Amino acid sequence: MTLNVFAVVLAVFTVGSPPAAAQVTSQPSTQVFNGAVASGAWFRIRNHRGAVEVRETSGRNVVVHANRRADSRNSDDVTFDVRRDGANVTVCAIWPHTTRCDANGYDYNSDSDRRNRSDGEAGRVDFVVELPRGIKIVAATGNGTVNVRNAGEEVEARSGNGEITVHGAGGRVTAASGNGDLDVDGARGDVEARTGNGDIKVSTSTGPVSARTGNGGIDVDMASLRGDDDMDFSTGNGSIEVRFPSNLSATVEANVASMEFESDFPILMAGHWTSRNVEGKIGNGGRRIHFSTGNGHVRIRRTS
Repeated sequence: MTLNVFAVVLAVFTVGSPPAAAQVTSQPSTQVFNGAVASGAWFRIRNHRGAVEVRETSGRNVVVHANRRADSRNSDDVTFDVRRDGANVTVCAIWPHTTRCDANGYDYNSDSDRRNRSDGEAGRVDFVVELPRGIKIVAATGNGTVNVRNAGEEVEARSGNGEITVHGAGGRVTAASGNGDLDVDGARGDVEARTGNGDIKVSTSTGPVSARTGNGGIDVDMASLRGDDDMDFSTGNGSIEVRFPSNLSATVEANVASMEFESDFPILMAGHWTSRNVEGKIGNGGRRIHFSTGNGHVRIRRTS
C-alpha cells in the first residue's frame, strides 16, 4: 500500500512581533522491551511515524529503545505495547490515532493524523533494536527511514514514506516503500524490492531478485541463482541494469526500444519481436525474466 505524506508548515508574521517558532525536543530514550526470542522466530517492530534502526548484538536478548521527538505542543501520548503469538513477538508504538497493531499489520486514523500535523503537533518516535543472530525481523513504519545493518535471519523492511537500507541480511529480504530509495547490499538470500518512487540497488549472493519502482533506476547484482522462479524488473521512468551469473538460462522479455537493449549473453531471438518488444532465449531457456521501462535502457550483464 502506498502512503503519501505531506507536511505543511505555516509561518505567521505579525508587525512589531517576532515570529513564533516551534521548539523540537528530544527526550531520553526509553527501554520498551528486553527479552529472549527463540532462534527462527519473528520479532516485529511497528511504528506510525519515526525511524527504525536494527543492528546485531552479541547478547542473548532482543533489546528495544524508543526515543520520543516532538515539538513543544506535542503531548507524551505515545505508549508501547508488547504482543506475543507463539514464539513470535510484536512491539507496537500506540499513537492516539492508532486503530490496530498486531502480527499482521498496523492501521491508524489518517484524518486525525493530518489534523495533528496541520496544528504543528507532528512528533515522532525513533526505535533502535538490538537483535541477536538467528531471529527474523519485521521493521515497519508509516513515515520514516528503516535501517537494518548486519542483522536478521530474514528481513522484512517497510516504510510508507522513507528510504530503506538493508545490509548484510542472513537470508531472504523484502523491502518496500511508498516513496523512497531502496538499498539492499550483501543479502544471503533472494530479494523482493519495490517502491512507488525512488532508485533501487540490490546485491545478493543468491537470487532470484525482483525489483519494481514507479520512478527511478534499478541496479541489481546476483552472484548465483537457485530454483527456477521467474523475475521481474520494471520502472515507469529509469534505466535497468542487472548482472547475472555466467551460467544463466532463461527466457527474456523486455518492453523497451530495441536500440536501448543490451546483453552480454547471446540471445536466440523469437521471430515476433518488434521495435518496442524484445523476446528471446538465453542458454536453454527456462525461467522467465521480464524487463520493462517507460523511459530508459535495459542492460543484461554477466556478474564479474
